Amino acid sequence: MTFTMAGFIGVAVWLGQKWDETSGWEQPIGTLVGGVLGTVAAIWVVIRELSK
Repeated sequence: MTFTMAGFIGVAVWLGQKWDETSGWEQPIGTLVGGVLGTVAAIWVVIRELSK
């Protein structure tokens, strides 16, 4: 479960960084959005697994 959470968050942050590189924004908006969405997705998966 820990590796699943780390994987979700890590991939989402990495995608956010790639988005930041291509968008040219001064602030790392993509990294922030990716981190938040990855965290939400990871928590959702953990709650779903624990409720089984």
